[in-house]
Amino acid sequence: MLIPLWETFAGILALAFAAGLLGAMLGLGGGLIIVPGLVILFGIDVHLAIAASLVSIIANSAGSASRYARQGQINLRLGMFLEIATAAGGVAGAVLTTTVLTGATGTSILLISFAPITLAAAILLRRNIGKHVAQTAVKDPLAERWRLSGSFRDNVTGETVQYQVLQPKKGLLASLGAGLISGLIGIGGGIFKVPAMNVFMKVPMKVASATSSLMIGVTAGGGALIYLFRGYIAPLLVAPVAIGALAGSFTGTLVHGRSSSDTLKMLFVMVLIAAAIIMALKAVGVLATA
Repeated sequence: MLIPLWETFAGILALAFAAGLLGAMLGLGGGLIIVPGLVILFGIDVHLAIAASLVSIIANSAGSASRYARQGQINLRLGMFLEIATAAGGVAGAVLTTTVLTGATGTSILLISFAPITLAAAILLRRNIGKHVAQTAVKDPLAERWRLSGSFRDNVTGETVQYQVLQPKKGLLASLGAGLISGLIGIGGGIFKVPAMNVFMKVPMKVASATSSLMIGVTAGGGALIYLFRGYIAPLLVAPVAIGALAGSFTGTLVHGRSSSDTLKMLFVMVLIAAAIIMALKAVGVLATA
């Protein structure tokens, strides 16, 4: 197992800060940057990198979600509703990658299967740019039963936006997949949850990303426990990653509040495309060779 030397502390800190910044802005957690960054730039064992990433996601969530909650941008009931499926998927993914899928072949098959799904999410979200959630009289019975709809104040426009949550079953299915990929390769799962909430459930982009910031911490917590019990939590690696991610999350929330929904969507589309490329490269072994 490779543990970073003290001279690499600043580099890992900077990597984690960038991941925390982007993760907090979009509700991703930042694992998409941390895992390949640790493996490629610092030669960290992939399982140690995933474990450190999950811990950083918890730190990122703690830093960003608290601020979003004070701003009233988190839909707590929706987050907890979707987290039922996400947490289950996160634990399942962590168990798979530390037991059944320890070989390269099984992991590669799963990773390559997620790449086209991620690209599809990018296409759907790209088509949704410029389309803002409007107030509607349409109500979903399940969403009404759980009281998932809500409102928030957009800091950019100064408007109070009312929204109705639709198709919660699709949201649950997407959350299960998001949790699975989170535990499998150490990312926050927001790459699926945010597009699902915005495109299918008609949740405004700012609420979707802010709510995802809360959810990813819970999701990563289950996976991190599995990695802890398997002995993959390395303190000298986790410390700079967690500190950097927490610092980045505070900056990310400030940028989030000053950005328009379409700007966040466009940035999210770019991240989704990068995620698909990273998954494909990881599937063929390019990212695991460092």
